[in-house]
Parts: sequence; C-alpha cells; structure tokens
Amino acid sequence: MQFIQIENTDLNVSRLGFGTASLHHLYRKGQRLRLLDAAFSVGITHFDTSPYYGYGLAESDLRLLIRRGRDAVTIATKIGLYAPGGAMHGSLGVWLRKAGGKFYRGLSLPVVNWNIRMAERSLNASLKRLGTNYIDILFLHEPDPILIDSEEFLTWLEGERIKGKIRYWGLAGMPHLLEGWVSERHPLAAIIQTKDSLDWKEADLVLSKGRRLQFTYGYLSSASRGATTEPADMVLGKALKRNTDGTVLVSTRRLEHIEQLTGVVS
Repeated sequence: MQFIQIENTDLNVSRLGFGTASLHHLYRKGQRLRLLDAAFSVGITHFDTSPYYGYGLAESDLRLLIRRGRDAVTIATKIGLYAPGGAMHGSLGVWLRKAGGKFYRGLSLPVVNWNIRMAERSLNASLKRLGTNYIDILFLHEPDPILIDSEEFLTWLEGERIKGKIRYWGLAGMPHLLEGWVSERHPLAAIIQTKDSLDWKEADLVLSKGRRLQFTYGYLSSASRGATTEPADMVLGKALKRNTDGTVLVSTRRLEHIEQLTGVVS
C-alpha cells in the first residue's frame, strides 16, 4: 500500500481509504468486522465514518479495529447529519428503520442540525462509540453555508483541538456546498473531502480554486451507474491518477473486492 501526507496536516494516510457508509448493509456483525479486518490487513489504514452511517453502527464496528492500535489507523468522522430517532446499537433496529423509510421517508432521512451544543454531544458520542479519545479529522457533513455560523464553529473546533479531542477538521460533501469556503480560503476548509467521478469530474470545482485534492469519493459508484464497462480496478487506477495528492475512498461489501482494489496501489 502506498501512503501520502495530506496537505495542511502531518497525517500520513493510505492512498486508499475505506468508507463505511454502506457497512451496515451487512446484517451480521461478524461479516462487517471481517470486512474491516480484511481492509486493514491489506494495508488500508484510513477509515471514514459518520454517526449517520448505520445510525451509529459503523462507528461502533470500527471500535474493535481501533483496539489493534490507535496509532495504526486514521479515523475521520462527522457532525451535522444525524440518525433520525437517535443512534442504534444493533443491526435489527437499523434495518427496521431503513425498511420503514421506504414508506415514510422521515424514518430514514438524516436530521440536519448545526447547533454547536448538538455538535459537541455528537463528537462525545462518536468518541465513545469508537472507543478512542481523539478523532484524526472531524468533518462538517454536507455543510449548508446558509445554516452555519462559520466563525462560531471555528472557535468551537479550535477549542476541541486544544482539549485533544480532534487533530484536524474540514468540510465533507458535494463540491457546490464547499465552494464558498474554498474560494475564500476559510480555515474551516483546511481539509476537503468531496465527491468526484471520472465522467463528471465534480472536484474540478475544487481544483479551479487552486486547491489540491485531499479526500475524494464516488468513482466506483458513479461508474456502476454509468455506461462504462471498465472493471472496478481500472476505474480506481484512473481515479488515483486524477487524485495524485490525497486519498481515494472506496466502499465494498465483498471480501474478494478488497484485495482486487488494493492491488492497484500495492
């Protein structure tokens, strides 16, 4: 596995990161843990999560991986989007709520809350679920510039860093949501995680502002929905050539895909 230092940080992260947004689709906890273990075993050391992913289940699953050695991995989690009805502690509850969301969307749509007190409660809950006393990167999740008091959040984040709860912060989401902060080089945008694809090249909006790509995601899912017939490892190879300065996040629920994908950067 190749590693790279992320711009504006001293973080050395694996060129491939593992995204946990769909991890809860594996019903059995043992399956989820085997998948995370397989990713770590082939050299992936960066894991991206959120309290919204699996309604807290993804963070809880990462707890066992972190027990192998906190310094062996980097963890990014988020604030701003939360589980409807609060965090869940088991697969059954998540699946029932997801199933109910097909008939009533309010059961599965994220709760959007940009209140500082909520952010602090969420960070503390994430630390507890993950079983760690610090987060490497705390992202504002799909941040809406209309709803967020940038300076208030910046003051709070700086305070949490002084306390040792976070090392770095940034913005994660679609490029058009991040554009204003990136354009003005706002301190909230020290680290950017954004969607990108080989077809639409959404992250060109970030590049056009003179920023290098740090964390990008969406290549494989976009390719699977498009007209391409290229295999996943070929798509990933092109994605890594597009994002030469950071980490490309991938997600899979199949163990055999882990080795196939990491072979691109081995």
